[in-house]
Amino acid sequence: MSNDTNANSSPSVVLKYYLYKAIGNPGFVYPIYVLYLLSNGLSYAEIGAIGAVQSTLVVVGEMPTGYVGDRIGRRNSLLVAQVLYTVSALGMILGESFPAFVVAFGLLSVGMTFVSGSADAWLYDILVERLDEERYTHVRGRGGAVGQWVMAATMIVGSLLYVVDPLYPFVALLGTRLLTFVVVLSLPKNAQYADEGETDDNSLTVLEAVPIVREKLATRPLRSFVAYMALFVGVTMPVAAYIQPITVDALESNVGSMLSSVGVPEAASLGVLYAAFTAVSAVASDRASDLEAAFGIRKAVLVVPMVTCVLLVLPAFAPVLAFPMFFALKGSQSILRPIAGQYLNDHVESVGRATVLSSVSMVYAVFRIPLTLGSGIVADAFSPLVAVAALGGVFLVGGSALYLWRPPVRRKPEASPAETVASD
Repeated sequence: MSNDTNANSSPSVVLKYYLYKAIGNPGFVYPIYVLYLLSNGLSYAEIGAIGAVQSTLVVVGEMPTGYVGDRIGRRNSLLVAQVLYTVSALGMILGESFPAFVVAFGLLSVGMTFVSGSADAWLYDILVERLDEERYTHVRGRGGAVGQWVMAATMIVGSLLYVVDPLYPFVALLGTRLLTFVVVLSLPKNAQYADEGETDDNSLTVLEAVPIVREKLATRPLRSFVAYMALFVGVTMPVAAYIQPITVDALESNVGSMLSSVGVPEAASLGVLYAAFTAVSAVASDRASDLEAAFGIRKAVLVVPMVTCVLLVLPAFAPVLAFPMFFALKGSQSILRPIAGQYLNDHVESVGRATVLSSVSMVYAVFRIPLTLGSGIVADAFSPLVAVAALGGVFLVGGSALYLWRPPVRRKPEASPAETVASD
C-alpha cells in the first residue's frame, strides 16, 4: 500500500471531501453580484452578454477540460480550477469595465469546466478504491448538503458585507478560494495517478477519447437519460435569472414599506431569501440517497422533474405560488444531482470517466443556451412569471414525449425462475 493511501484512510478521505464541498463554493457574492455589476456602470444588456460568454465557454471547454482531467489526474484538474477561481475573484475586485468583468467571469466558467467532470470522477473512483461505489449517492448528496448549508450562511454574510462595502464580499470570496486550494492539495490522487511524475498507462489519447464519448452518449443506456436530464437542466437553470426580479416585485408589493421602515437594505433581504432557498437545497441533497432507496432511480427521474415543472407553470395563474415554486425548484435540482451522478458513473468506465462526464455537462449547456435566450424574449414580451411558466411547459411536453418514446432509465427485467435457480 502506498504512503498516499496510508496517510488517507477511507473515513479521512470522505471527511476531506466534505471539507472541500463545504468551502469550495462559497455564497458571498451570489445575492449581490448583479447589484455590484450595476454599481460599476454595467447595463443589463452587458450583464446578459457576460452570461452568454460564460455559457459559450462552458460548451466549448467541457470536453477538452474533461480530457485534461483524465490526462493529468482528477485532483490536479481540481487544483487548476482553484487557480482559475482565485484569479477570477481577484479580477472581480479589480475590474471596473465591461471587458474586465467579461474576463473575470469567463475565467470562473472555465474553472467550472475543470471541476464538472473531474470532481465526480475523483469521488467515484476513490469510493471504488477505498469504500464502495454504491455509496456514491449518499456521499455526494451529503457533501452537497454540507456545501449548501455553508453557502446559505455565507450568502447572509456576503449580503451584510455588501452593505458595509461592495468590495468586501469579493475579498471574502478571494480568501476562501485560497483556502480551498490548500484543501484540494490535501486530497489523495486516484490510484492510477498516484505515482509522482507518471501518467496512467491506460489514459486516453485524443483520438481514443472522441469515439468513447460518442459511443457512451449516443447509445443506450445513457442516450435517452442524458437527453432527458439535459432538457430538465436546460429548463430549470434559466429560472434562476428570474428569482431576483420576481422576488423584488413580491417584496415591494407586500412588505416593501415595512422593510423600509425598519431600515433593512434590499441586499440584506435578498441574502436572507437566497439563504433560505439554499437551506432547502441542503436538506434535499442530504436526502438524495433516501429518495433513491425508496423509489429507485427510474421513478425519481420521472416524478421529481415532472412535479417541479408543474410548479413552474402554476405561478403564472396564481403569483402567490412563486415562493414555494422557487423552494421546490432548488430542492429538486439538489436532490437529482447526486442521483443522476450515480447513474452516469455506474455506466462509465474509470478510464475516460472525467471526459465523458464533462461531455455530459457540455450537452446540458447546449440545451440551456436556446432555452435561456427564448425565455428572455418571453420575459420581455410578457413577464418573468410567464417566462418561467413557458419553461415548465417545455419540459412537461418534451420530457413526457422523451419518457414515452425512450424511457431515460429502463425497467430492469425480472430474472426468470431458471436464472434464479442457476444463480443460487
